Amino acid sequence: MKKILLTTIITGLIYVLPIHLQPVFANRITEANYDNLKIGMTYQEVKQILGIEGEIYTQYNSPNIENFGVAYRWLNNDGTGIIAVFNSENKLIKLSAQNLNTNSLGINREPPVVTSLNIENIKVGMTYDEVTKIIGSRGTKQPTRDNPLTNYNTTEYIWLNPDSTSLTIIFDSNQKVVTIRTKNMNTYNFGNPFWNQPKPVYSITREKYEKLQLGMTYQEIRNILRKEGELDTEFDPEAFEKSIEAREMQINASAFQRGLVDREEVVPDEQEEGDKIKDAYKWMNPDETGIKVVFNMQNRAVAISTFGLGVGLR
Repeated sequence: MKKILLTTIITGLIYVLPIHLQPVFANRITEANYDNLKIGMTYQEVKQILGIEGEIYTQYNSPNIENFGVAYRWLNNDGTGIIAVFNSENKLIKLSAQNLNTNSLGINREPPVVTSLNIENIKVGMTYDEVTKIIGSRGTKQPTRDNPLTNYNTTEYIWLNPDSTSLTIIFDSNQKVVTIRTKNMNTYNFGNPFWNQPKPVYSITREKYEKLQLGMTYQEIRNILRKEGELDTEFDPEAFEKSIEAREMQINASAFQRGLVDREEVVPDEQEEGDKIKDAYKWMNPDETGIKVVFNMQNRAVAISTFGLGVGLR
């Protein structure tokens, strides 16, 4: 009996407390509830998610909404809550949140293109194709901005929601994510904002090229250029050998005509095994300038060429 009386007294005290002093657990309408609501749901489906009956919101007036039927609201003790508008067929056509830190306010006739869950799964370094697979759409490519602080060869895409919230992602020249920015989606910027990105390092220079010599080994060239080379998978050793042979024959024929060599010297001697061409490596800058070196079977440089460094072939 005493236990029942004590419970009754506590319950009564809760109801007479000022609203701002009532327990936190009374705020049962949350942002998570709001995020689970979808346009097109019935009143019963909305009520099941929110857990309680809604209060008919007779003060709601929106003549601009077609087939407006009835509006309900679900309020917490602190005045926060949700307003849901249904049409004459009992289908949800509009959602509005009151101070729930949500971002999808106003008329939500269309589902969002991108959500907070999408953003949580997108990481710096992902490719454009990986991002579009997560979001489910390809986004809209933005015009390139003429900004001296922006890294060259970056591409910017935007995914815009019907409520004007948005996701913007900047990709580098390899189509990999470097910056993730959002607008009104309760998230932070990820990656390096473009104005803080380090400038590309142009380590392959003409000065280093001048130090290279034919006959050097791969390791000697690597030590001068100070990084590993990238194997040129498109290089064709046989085609290169034929081009060298043709050049030698042209030089010898010209020398014979001027009486500088005998006729038998016009045709080059049989190439030794170690002198045959093996492969080629490239050392490139971010702007595609750089150096290419061709090696023979002895791993010695037989040709050194450059891209955009203002010097020619050795």
